[in-house]
Amino acid sequence: MNVAALTLPMESSNWTEIDWPKALQEHRRWLATVIQSRLSDRQAAEDVLQEVALAAIVQQSRPTDPAKIAPWLYRIALRKVINHHRSTGRRKRLMERAVALGQLQSDCVEIPPGEWLLKSETSNGVNSAMERLDPQDRQILLLKYTEGWGYQELADHLGISIKTVEYRLLKARKSLRAKLSEPS
Repeated sequence: MNVAALTLPMESSNWTEIDWPKALQEHRRWLATVIQSRLSDRQAAEDVLQEVALAAIVQQSRPTDPAKIAPWLYRIALRKVINHHRSTGRRKRLMERAVALGQLQSDCVEIPPGEWLLKSETSNGVNSAMERLDPQDRQILLLKYTEGWGYQELADHLGISIKTVEYRLLKARKSLRAKLSEPS
């Protein structure tokens, strides 16, 4: 058998050359919502979004199928959020150690302005309840209700089945109702 007959031609009629800056711009809004739902600081979320865009541009093995771009970007975003949390945790532990050793005064360790602003805004019941939700629950609710996405869009962008979307939304709504009924 001819090996060349088993390989697909590079320029298949099903695939088009992807304009990555345009693709990133198309996915920017929902990616920002996903990242913001997992971080408490808006500025940090913007920084992570830029890291996602940079990682997507410099990555050697990008998807060639436009339908696979959203799940691929979602996985990159999750990795970048995890890296941000790790970095923030290391920085916080370093500052706490410096305070404990007397190398730094405790009043120098301040809450970042974005975090302070979010904490001050949580007097609103819904914001407070949303903040107490599991990040996955918060994320899917924000994408559904602030971005107006349908079940199919959520499934496509998150790389999960429609049944999983239905279950997560049901679970997230139930959790939000429970948080709203709790005393603040």
